[in-house]
Amino acid sequence: MQTGQRQARLMPADSYNQPGIEVVEANVANNEQKVFAVAPQPAHKDQMQELVNLVLETGSRMVDRSVDKRLEQSLEELKDIVYDPKQAERLMDTPGAISALLSIGNPAHRPISWSPSTRRLASIIVGTMVQNNPELQSKAQRAGAVPALIHMLRDETDARTAGKHVFALSALTRGHALALEQFVQLDGLRIVSSINPLESTVFRGENESAKLDMRIVRFIEDVLNPEFNPRIPSTSASMISQFASVWCTTLSSRLTSSLEDVDSAQSERPTYERRLAYLHSLELLQQAYSDTCKVSSGFKDWIHNELARVKHVSDDEYNQALVNFYESNV
Repeated sequence: MQTGQRQARLMPADSYNQPGIEVVEANVANNEQKVFAVAPQPAHKDQMQELVNLVLETGSRMVDRSVDKRLEQSLEELKDIVYDPKQAERLMDTPGAISALLSIGNPAHRPISWSPSTRRLASIIVGTMVQNNPELQSKAQRAGAVPALIHMLRDETDARTAGKHVFALSALTRGHALALEQFVQLDGLRIVSSINPLESTVFRGENESAKLDMRIVRFIEDVLNPEFNPRIPSTSASMISQFASVWCTTLSSRLTSSLEDVDSAQSERPTYERRLAYLHSLELLQQAYSDTCKVSSGFKDWIHNELARVKHVSDDEYNQALVNFYESNV
């Protein structure tokens, strides 16, 4: 089963007797019991076309808040349908569909934009369609999805929705050399890394801002990981290497500031989820870019002091990450 697919639930034929559903008998080796699977019907195609038509219609006109709820419901249904790679391909091949989704997800849409939840769903659909699918990644890249998503993330004012733009960008660029090269050449690394949700006056909600911060850190970690992007052209590879040095400094600087923890508002005992994400990213950077990713002596002192501070904290993973980082840098 491909990533993104959902496994059909098997059921007896006589227990699923609904109009428009065809039950197909299947024999199973080494088992005399018969099982049945629900086969897709033409009605499903009609439903898909109806949803796509609404997306095309709303994506090519001015925002009409009177249909916002209807559009959101349609996108929710479409999101589930495109887990099926065949339906994802069908949607991608529909003329104007990817452009309409990117238009709906655009927070800078004028004169007004769609609601955050509607924008969020549009990016989820784009990301789900292309995830682990090189052919659809290529089609989305040629349709202008990379610059559109960069601008959407840059202009987004809702932290949760921004996280879905990051998801779509990650799904589009991961393992796809052309999409990643375009992202790098469009200064995507600088634009994305400049978003600091915890210090931003744009995003509201500390918990969602903290989650967005981690999404950005992990996305950049993937971009900088040669394992995921082995075929990146030399020009972009050089830019990535240079950025790695800057990002090392940024991560170490953020770590030494007073980071609040993701779950601190919901728990009396602090967690170190985000600090751990920062440490893991720094460790990977040092391994992959040992010539450019250097940390200051002041940061090494902070690691030493932090180890002493959390010595009795019951977070073994964070403690071990600190120990590993300290030992590799003394």
